[in-house]
Amino acid sequence: MRRLPLLPLLACLVSPAAAQSFSRDWRPEDRTVIGDFSRVSAIATSPDRVFIVSPSGVLIWNPQFERWEGSVDPPDRSLLARVFSALADPLDNSLWLARPEGWVHYQPDIQLWDQSTVPEGVMAIAFDQENPAAGLYLRSRSGWMLLPRGAAVASPTEPPARPFSPPTVSEAIRSNPSLEANAAAILTDSRLNNARYTAVARSFDNRGWYLGTSGVGALYLPDGAPLPWRLTFGLPSERVGAVFSWPGGVWAATDRTPVADAALTFVATDLAEFMSVPGSSAVGTPFNQVKELAGQGRAIWAATDLGVARIEPSDSSLQLVDERRGLPDSRVYSIVSRGGRIVVGTAHGVARLGESLKVERIAPGYRDAVYTVFPAGDSIWAGTPVGLLLALPERPDLVRPAGLTSPSLQAGVVDLAPLADTLVALTRDELLWRDPRSKRWTLGPNLSGLLGRLRRFVAEGTGFWVAGDRGVGFARLGTPPLRPLRMGDLPGLPNDLAVDEEFLWVATDGGLVRFRLSVIRP
Repeated sequence: MRRLPLLPLLACLVSPAAAQSFSRDWRPEDRTVIGDFSRVSAIATSPDRVFIVSPSGVLIWNPQFERWEGSVDPPDRSLLARVFSALADPLDNSLWLARPEGWVHYQPDIQLWDQSTVPEGVMAIAFDQENPAAGLYLRSRSGWMLLPRGAAVASPTEPPARPFSPPTVSEAIRSNPSLEANAAAILTDSRLNNARYTAVARSFDNRGWYLGTSGVGALYLPDGAPLPWRLTFGLPSERVGAVFSWPGGVWAATDRTPVADAALTFVATDLAEFMSVPGSSAVGTPFNQVKELAGQGRAIWAATDLGVARIEPSDSSLQLVDERRGLPDSRVYSIVSRGGRIVVGTAHGVARLGESLKVERIAPGYRDAVYTVFPAGDSIWAGTPVGLLLALPERPDLVRPAGLTSPSLQAGVVDLAPLADTLVALTRDELLWRDPRSKRWTLGPNLSGLLGRLRRFVAEGTGFWVAGDRGVGFARLGTPPLRPLRMGDLPGLPNDLAVDEEFLWVATDGGLVRFRLSVIRP
């Protein structure tokens, strides 16, 4: 038996990204990973918790107060990949998981993960109702084995006298035939694909069933009800390309996958509400990925690989503006709302859109990529592969300001943001900023040595949260990153950042991560 996150032997069996452990100990309320929980592999119930297990993590639902206590993931997420059964411990309400090659034990009250393998394999798990203190019973290919409490190895034993084991889907259906009769309505996802029931658990108060599915998440069916209601938590897919702060929460954009359309999902700050806008059930959303999000009025605007999308959350309506409607290129890299207009950077130039979605070309003589834009009065700053340029009224091309003529200041710019009255640019290696009084440009210290190739940043307080290929850190102008969040703390490469009064939100290839600022702030 091993106590994670110490995984010296597993490290050689999994990918380097998966093998990386947390850089610090996390409580679920301080770090929450929000991924795709539409596929449930196991469910277990205790007096005060419902454990919902998926390959993305373990969800914890409090049935008494009808709220989520967050999701948790082991330091090695691969431990959840082959889970097929779960039981809550009748003595301490911890969680036991069965895998074909062994078991996993999670104790939520002390945030401890244990795991071990069983040479004969595991086919089922149970407790003995006559003697629950004896430990966990494991049925292997050679017979029953007992893992005593606190022991490292299971030993052959007699079967439990009165086994308490996870119920089967068949038992739940026999208890309420409407699950089978109404399966077409219950198990159809937004793309009209059919899912199946994968796991069940009786509620601890014995008034209903918790159900896991292979595509529509977790459900709860009260006894006698014709249809269950969904326990909504998570995103349609795990790769989150963009995140944007919004009153009461954030909007997260997920990419298209073989099993899910690209979608926008509103995530409430307290995780009490998840609302996805996936597009029509017939064709889904008319794009594959989102690079950046902006807001104007009640609408969400998205820079996508196939144009600028305006989404009205109130009725889920979506309008797309692409090259055929006047954009310099349908590949949109950046989008900003300012002064009642939308400004975008594309693979071949800059454009501005009004409320009527009419496109106005900016500096039409410039035809190269624009990675990021920032409107300032009548002018627009543009981050390009050859540095920071400026669009001026009536000028046909982008121009390079006089203070940026030095070759050392002409590295490609991938993001722009203000810090108070100071304009700051992000290159692949460092910050570049302009003093508002002297108008002088200054290049900051190297950040990429610690964080990897820089990708995005967002202002917070006196500095910026900066995301790179190797993690996220807080940097002030002229200072290196402090207390970085590394791969392991992040479930995948960071793609975007958003911040509110209480949390830092990080969009990654492995889900949306919510960090409590008071815990991570230097």
